[in-house]
Amino acid sequence: MFLKKSLSLTMVIIFISTTILVQFSLAADVSQANLLDDLMLIEITLYGQESESPLIERVEYLEKELVGRTLPGTISNRTKQLKEFIISGSLEDPSVVFKINVSQWILEDSITKEPIAVRIENLETKLFGEISSDVLAMRAESIFDVCFKGGKPQVEEVMLPAATLIPIRFPNELSSKKNETGETFEIEITENIYFEDKLIIPANTVATGKIVKAKKASVLLQKGKLELKFDSVSALDGTMLNLILGEEAEKENERIAVAVGVGILGLIVLSNPVGLIAGALVPGKNVTIEEGTEMFLQVEKDTLVIGLLQ
Repeated sequence: MFLKKSLSLTMVIIFISTTILVQFSLAADVSQANLLDDLMLIEITLYGQESESPLIERVEYLEKELVGRTLPGTISNRTKQLKEFIISGSLEDPSVVFKINVSQWILEDSITKEPIAVRIENLETKLFGEISSDVLAMRAESIFDVCFKGGKPQVEEVMLPAATLIPIRFPNELSSKKNETGETFEIEITENIYFEDKLIIPANTVATGKIVKAKKASVLLQKGKLELKFDSVSALDGTMLNLILGEEAEKENERIAVAVGVGILGLIVLSNPVGLIAGALVPGKNVTIEEGTEMFLQVEKDTLVIGLLQ
């Protein structure tokens, strides 16, 4: 009896220990994945590409580029601070992304897709005639101060509701005949997007999408096919807003009788909830979205953003 109890107790201890170790391991894996995701996001935002250097070197490089020195604390906390400073920001201290977005909008009436470091150089050249050798944080602040000499702009945090309509334009032609599956494409926001008198997305902001499937039409049998998926668009404060072709956007597209394609008879399916546009034409005809085609998308979910008070 004693042996059985001892064996049972041992099995329980082993089970609990194993379960806890697995949970700790999973938590560590998730934490590591989140850290790497944040680091990649920061690097792509600043420079347009992810670094291949070791983790610690990547964090130290970013710190020195931004503020001129390494920061104290764990790698996880330092990465979190970098993300907050560059991307997230706050009402009291807007992010570097917000400062550069607002400055570029004031100066150029648009927000381009280049990395922040490139845009800082372009704005410095426009404003000062030369590129500064200061750290990125100081350079962004200098640009921001010039654009708002009368003081910092009024900003406010708002919850942008799901299904907010976003008017977009295709600046380039897409065709099942010429384009390939996996290619990316650009779309442009055609109007300033306001919510409660706050500017959320400026007109001419560029977003991207991906061609999920492209099939050329055959002479007799195969119909041309073009399926597109839209990615997120950056709000003025750098928050990424997922765009879909949902029910509200579909209604608006039907209201304005949008025709996603050229002037040949065909069928465009706009009712895919994940945001695909699927075009299927008669056999032997390719699907084409002409340059300049305009339509509506919508914000996928309620999203907290910092808007510019107008």
